[in-house]
Formats: sequence, C-alpha cells, structure tokens
Amino acid sequence: MQAAVVPPGVRMMNMKTKVLILGSTGRLGGALRRHYGARHELLCPARHDINLGEPASLNDALRRLDFDILVNCAGITSPDACEREPALAARINHESPVIMAGECQRRGARMIQISTDYVFGGEGREPLDEDAAADPVNVYGRTKRDAETGVLAACPSALVARVSWLFGSGGAFADQVLRDLREGREVQAIEDKWSVPTSVDSVARWLEALWSPGTSGLIHLCNSGSATWRSYGQEVVDQSFGLGLLQHRPEVRGNSLDDFPHFAARRPRFTVMSNARLAGLLGCEVPAWQEDLGRWLRSLRA
Repeated sequence: MQAAVVPPGVRMMNMKTKVLILGSTGRLGGALRRHYGARHELLCPARHDINLGEPASLNDALRRLDFDILVNCAGITSPDACEREPALAARINHESPVIMAGECQRRGARMIQISTDYVFGGEGREPLDEDAAADPVNVYGRTKRDAETGVLAACPSALVARVSWLFGSGGAFADQVLRDLREGREVQAIEDKWSVPTSVDSVARWLEALWSPGTSGLIHLCNSGSATWRSYGQEVVDQSFGLGLLQHRPEVRGNSLDDFPHFAARRPRFTVMSNARLAGLLGCEVPAWQEDLGRWLRSLRA
C-alpha cells in the first residue's frame, strides 16, 4: 500500500499537540523526545506502565491516556531474540500495535507505527519501494509485516514508517566502531549485506513534517544511498579521522554473513529502500546517509 496524502481525520494540530511515545527510551524514541519536547506535550510511559507483552490489558491502559498522536517505537528489535521467543515477539511486535491502531481509530487520534526494512526478503539488487513485496525471512520480519497489515486495517489513516540502520542516539553500529577503535580493537564488519544507514534526527524531523498533512499508508523514512556494514564502518572511520575524533585511520576488515552461523535468525542480504515517495512528499531531496553521518559526528566534537 502506498503512502497517500488524505484529509486528516484527526484533531487539529497545534503547538502543544499531545504526543504519546511508546518505546521512548530507545534509539529513535530518544530522538523524538529531544526534537518534540519543546514544542509538544509528550507522554512517555515506562514499560511497567504499559506492558506490551500483555495485549489484553493494553487497551485499558491506552484509554486512560489523553493523546492526539501515538508514535509506536516499541518492540523486540533483535532478530535472534524474536527467533528464540516467537510467541512473545508476536504479542509485542504485532498484536499490541494493532490494538493501539484500533484505539486511535476509535478516538480519532493519529497512529504512527515504526517498522523496518526486515520485512523484505533480501533477494533483489535494486532499491525497494513501498509497493515491493514484503517477504520476510525471519520471525522478526514477519511480526513487523503482520503489524503493518493489521495497523492499516484497524486504522486506515495510520502512517507506517519503515526505517533502517539507525544512528545518532547511542548504541548504534557507528558508536561501536568508534568505541572499538578508541579501545585498540580491530573493527570487522559484514561486506555482503546491504541497507541504508539513517539518522534518527532526520527521521524525527520527517515524521513531524508528515503527521500534519495526514499522510497515510506505508512510507520509507531513510537517507539516500546504500552501504554494506563494512563500507558504513569505513565511512565512520574516514570521517572521524578527518574530524579529529580518531588519531589513526585503519581499514575496516570485511567478512561475510556466512561467517556467522551462530545467528538464530536468518538475515536478509539486500534491504536497500527507495525514499522517492518521501522526497516527493517533502518537496526536496533527501540527504545522503554520509551527509547526515557527518553532521552527527561533528556534533560529537561539541
């Protein structure tokens, strides 16, 4: 299903829109708090306040909250963890978002579901648009695909935003590269898996730009370009050295996805997403991932 601009069936937006962020302590959730905190009224409940592992109680918890927009960043994002506990992954990643969407539809609130490039099977070699077939190869991808379908069925005005390889808020691959090199460790990275590194700060801005017009359906929120883990890591090294964040400029050693047979879950090899629809809705080009990576790295010098 394509993202489409439709008349918003939600409350009029204002400078103090009430935004409920689920998963507010994660990488993307933290960026949303930073970007929206000064302009909107944020509700960021803790995990023990809203237990996504118990969908039966979720609806009651949501009905006690007053919000205009619900952004669901929460979920089990480790493919291996999902593979080991598929029932729990289904409850948290699939069933709970559908309940959220139903409550948003009931009260006329805006529903934004964060999804993933892992809904794709990884067999192609051309950037995937929103109409490409979702054919996931692991439990994580299947639960996220099922959530996409269920959310849009329960709340047709919902926006389902697929993201990939997020950086900029701590705990990401780029952070690990810097940490390893500063501690004297060699960096190795997979060179036969492709996706798009994407700035969490850009995702936060794009979401805010898209929620007011009432954009609905699927949309890919990712930077322009593509990378392997190895080329991504090398870009981190090269830019960091140029900025003085590193004192040396080593080569990132490449290895293969096949070198990791211990993974519980299969990984799709090619999940590069096209952001053409995003660019069209924004009315401007989307920055290359290298540009946003440089912006984030420069912020580390401050």
